[in-house]
Amino acid sequence: MYNKWYILTLIFGSIKFWRGMIYLEEVIKVDSYLVERIPITKNMDHAYLLEVGGLCPLCGKNLLAAKGNSKSKLYQIAHIYPNSPLPKETKELDGLERLGINCEDFKNKISLCKDCHGIYDDGKTKEEYLNLVKIKKKLLNIANARVAVSHQDLEDEIILVINALSHVNMRSLEKMKLEYNALKISNKIDESYVILKNKIESYVCTYFNFIKETFRNLEASGQLNFNIIASEIKTSFLKCEKELLNKGDIFNSMVNWMNSQLGNSSYEACEVVVSYFVQNCEVFNEITK
Repeated sequence: MYNKWYILTLIFGSIKFWRGMIYLEEVIKVDSYLVERIPITKNMDHAYLLEVGGLCPLCGKNLLAAKGNSKSKLYQIAHIYPNSPLPKETKELDGLERLGINCEDFKNKISLCKDCHGIYDDGKTKEEYLNLVKIKKKLLNIANARVAVSHQDLEDEIILVINALSHVNMRSLEKMKLEYNALKISNKIDESYVILKNKIESYVCTYFNFIKETFRNLEASGQLNFNIIASEIKTSFLKCEKELLNKGDIFNSMVNWMNSQLGNSSYEACEVVVSYFVQNCEVFNEITK
């Protein structure tokens, strides 16, 4: 027969052992999203800067300052979800969306000015975190759209239309102005995009008939095939639409694509041509009632 004190000692020893095992399991069960910090290379640093267009996405400050013949860095690469979260941060951000496969993923970092980085790291709130996640996701989507359309060709002959736009005079445009009641823009862009809508309507009213006539003349003289160009514009739109939800982002991505395809000839002229194809039905679908 075992002494009852011996039995109790065994029981309490077992309890202590299993408590220790549970604690050990919790220690071992580390958050797999949190990995060792990875140094940022010069190329990656440049990629983060390009992603935000050289401006802090939170306050809009320039992230580079001229210093003689060189540029001085005014930014730092911030972790969106912290690399080594404090207990209060872990609790505050518990259950929220996290970007990338781990905290060192490109998707979980972003360029911020030094002030915004300091403020963000000083006890970030749920709202601040989700706002930065939203900003980063938008930047990633824009980059994805840019890559998607970069493989889409555009007939070189469209430069003839761009050149015609740069030489047209106001008297010719006034004669060919499109009546406002002929616009289809309202069927495609709702009032929540008021600035974009007004810009496209203005371009279409002023330039639509001129561009239409230019395309007709160039096609009649055998210099281009309008259907091929329209098809390429439509394909580019569909690729952008797949990556982006915001119509302003889609419009800007298409303008940037066209401008890059034409050797950065004229950003404004590319806006006019993309607006033409909005009216002509290759860009944006009609709003379903």
